[in-house]
Amino acid sequence: MALTVRPDPRRPSGGYAELSAASDALPETEATVSVFDAFSERFLGIDGWQSDRAEFGPYPVVQEGGRATLVIGPEIVNRIEEYAALKISVNRVEADVSWPDDVVPMPGAARLGGLAVARAAPARGPGALTGRTPGAEAPKPRASDAPAPETAAPAGRSRLPLIAGLSVLALLIAGGALAWFLMQPPAPIVTETRKTEPAPPPPPDPCAAGALAGLAGLPFAEGRALMNRCGARVTPQQALAALEAGADAGDAGALLLFGEIYDDGANDDPVETQIGLSLTPSISKAAEYYARARAAGSAEAVERLGRLCPELRAASDTLSRSAAEEYCSP
Repeated sequence: MALTVRPDPRRPSGGYAELSAASDALPETEATVSVFDAFSERFLGIDGWQSDRAEFGPYPVVQEGGRATLVIGPEIVNRIEEYAALKISVNRVEADVSWPDDVVPMPGAARLGGLAVARAAPARGPGALTGRTPGAEAPKPRASDAPAPETAAPAGRSRLPLIAGLSVLALLIAGGALAWFLMQPPAPIVTETRKTEPAPPPPPDPCAAGALAGLAGLPFAEGRALMNRCGARVTPQQALAALEAGADAGDAGALLLFGEIYDDGANDDPVETQIGLSLTPSISKAAEYYARARAAGSAEAVERLGRLCPELRAASDTLSRSAAEEYCSP
């Protein structure tokens, strides 16, 4: 099935990508994303590439013009190199993708560089060492270049005194040269210092305090993925602010999570168990948020509300009966 990857036009600075497929292939209102590297045969997870399959999300899916579209963020985009051969799965949609070079990471994220190959100097041609063209003949000696015949020494004269004098002179010169060499100061030792390239800066920490301060300003699906990744590093106040912003925007996932926090029978979400966000249990409040999530398109909210309605109808307090009449009607 065809799956298209392109930069998110709403965030031209990078870090986000838009995945789209035909609406009949991806009819759901939310989807999870799995990324498999065909070269290393590893899956992308929260802490990097790993052998076990991992999924990100869920992300909200927008249906428009026969296409289903969702946006993934830095948790995926910042980990992928350009032209990487990947298999991307979005719910049941699977596609082999060559990661496009115009989908770039968030500014400041590290990317892998290339290798420089040193080239050898060109070999010198034949004759370069001799200074003459190959195949040229050496010049023939001329008659005037021949050594002159040795003139015989006059008879009756001895050469011994001359040889002895030259030997003494040579010894004197050699001794003076040795003495001059020994009197010279030692040459300084030169140590070569090689400059080392500084290590590249580490990638920015998405769970740093500064990054989590803007949690409420993200689309709820991105904020939910970041909360699941950072766990206890997110404060309950930051989680509540992100949850309220998502509910105000009518996000089905945020409304469903609000209902689960009020629902005393559903308390296994990481926002409760890891971050520690809790609210006073209220079955009527849980039903209200489940009903709002159902209206926003959440199929899971229908199941949760169906579990609460018999208890609301059997309750004797006015608040529960009112909630049953308002939210449990067919």
